[in-house]
Amino acid sequence: MALPDYPIPELDVTLQEASRVLQLTLNPDQYQHYKTALFQQRDALQEVQKHLKEHAFGRENWVTEEFKKRLLSCYDPLPTSTAIPSVLPSTKLKGEFVQIERATALLWAAAKLYSEPWLVEGDVPTERTQQSQVFAASRLPGKGQDELKTYPDSLHAILTCRGGIFQIQILWKQSSKESLSPLPLNDIYAQLMHAMSHPEAAPEQDSSTICGLSSLHRQTWHSVRMDILKEGGEAAVSLEMMESAILAVSLEDHPAPADLAEILNTVRLGEKDGRCLRYYDKVVNLVVFKDGQAGMLFEHCALDGMVAGLVVERLWQLSESENREIINTQTNGLGTSSNGTGTLLPKPLKVPLKGITVPNQSVPSLLQASHCP
Repeated sequence: MALPDYPIPELDVTLQEASRVLQLTLNPDQYQHYKTALFQQRDALQEVQKHLKEHAFGRENWVTEEFKKRLLSCYDPLPTSTAIPSVLPSTKLKGEFVQIERATALLWAAAKLYSEPWLVEGDVPTERTQQSQVFAASRLPGKGQDELKTYPDSLHAILTCRGGIFQIQILWKQSSKESLSPLPLNDIYAQLMHAMSHPEAAPEQDSSTICGLSSLHRQTWHSVRMDILKEGGEAAVSLEMMESAILAVSLEDHPAPADLAEILNTVRLGEKDGRCLRYYDKVVNLVVFKDGQAGMLFEHCALDGMVAGLVVERLWQLSESENREIINTQTNGLGTSSNGTGTLLPKPLKVPLKGITVPNQSVPSLLQASHCP
């Protein structure tokens, strides 16, 4: 679908709307002062409008372009600057394995949205400038400005948990001529069950290492990331695997807090006394707590709050559809492909940082200071 140009606002329409709002918010003397100043500056405003039209001419979706450029130039740590948290409605799923079952349903739903992006639009088509850089996208730290990069060939998500970092396949293509399809629920479930069966990760497999680095000042993280890529080896391969994922999912060892504000904080920052499991470079982070409660974390440089809200709504609706019932009827024979997809059980990625200078400031202290009281 062709992306429509974002319309250039007409000056008279803009001023009419501004006057309507200011008349409601200012006292009579202040509003009259505004009207007088507006009359005196009319020629100057016309000149600004002319330059705006010249600047935006021929630039498709120029507003989104400017929006992304400004946010990608922000070097503050992402968790305290541009991360947008949200809480999903509760699930109908219950039982001993509710965390893994819900994570399975949500990952299947994410794969469905990625392979069929029109599902986000519903009955009313919308332009996809932002939607096209939600899944399979990462904000890579830069020296002068960050880069928003998409990975159209990606088939996997990244799981961060106590056992380490795991590559979880969520999409498959039967042949080169076939379109992408979500992996069957049973195959996703088997991978998550296998990953969660691992003991606590050794230092070079600890997911909090890279996740913690992605929470630092962007230029600091850029410097460390470049050292990792120059060094090569397993750490560079693992990092590239994380960056190219459809999304990141964190499975927490604790139930969700009781208070909604605290749930939002925990989705955004993680547990106050725990390790950092949020991979902030990934545009979409999915968080699933031990009790099945779930939330999502979006990187604002890729999308605004409205698009994030649409994604959350559609993801929840799909994950709670009748398809979720299949999880409970296909959990026998873990590790086998229920649809001939050839899915392999995941092994923890290794991120050895020997020879890499890592900042001394601990991530938990940075994030704890940002929790709302």
